Amino acid sequence: MLKFLLPPIVLMAIFVVAFFAYLPFKRWVVYSLNLSPESNKFCCQVSDILKATGQFDENANQAIFNDQIIDYPKTSLAQSFQSDLENNVLGASTEANTSSSSKWIEVSLSEQRLRAWDGNKLLMEIPISSGRWGPTPTGTFTIWYKTRSQRMIGGDASLGTFYDLPNVPYNMFFYEGYAIHGAYWHNNFGEPMSHGCVNTPIVDAAWLYDWTGPKLAPGQLVVRATPQNPGTKVVIHN
Repeated sequence: MLKFLLPPIVLMAIFVVAFFAYLPFKRWVVYSLNLSPESNKFCCQVSDILKATGQFDENANQAIFNDQIIDYPKTSLAQSFQSDLENNVLGASTEANTSSSSKWIEVSLSEQRLRAWDGNKLLMEIPISSGRWGPTPTGTFTIWYKTRSQRMIGGDASLGTFYDLPNVPYNMFFYEGYAIHGAYWHNNFGEPMSHGCVNTPIVDAAWLYDWTGPKLAPGQLVVRATPQNPGTKVVIHN
């Protein structure tokens, strides 16, 4: 009898040891089974988004990604922010406060690609990083809120996924706290990296931020979609 029980007991023992001793394995199990104790599965609570001013936070001096202090390009981010203001990039679109109904964004999770369309005309195609530690929602959405700069905090320190990222640029929230936004903390576009948001290279996020609705008035740093100033459609599929 013992010889039949021994293999599963050994396998169970190996699983338990690996779970508690090997962090990548533990992390994979917890996130695969959706057992993470995180209070939210996205970067921001809606209440925090609505409180954000979009201003650049000069007091933030470090960034943390996956429990590690990372290179935080504060100077270049600040220069980009100031350049947008001085050159009136924000709200500079000739479409003023309208949003073309023919514009839409496609995100393919299997391809890890984002495409910007005007009707059936492809305007942009770029690599992205979607959810690794939490799924990116699929479906058809519209951008409901935009912020020029946003602090994002989340993850789980016990699993090595905690992040505290100040001054995340060009945020286009399409569903609750999920956004398309620029990412300065990695350059691994084309592979899932996020907790559900859609990471893009910063230069591409800047283009999308200006191109999409809702449109911002000159110098405006946050905007919420309205029937008169609607958000651009976002279609996310596997």
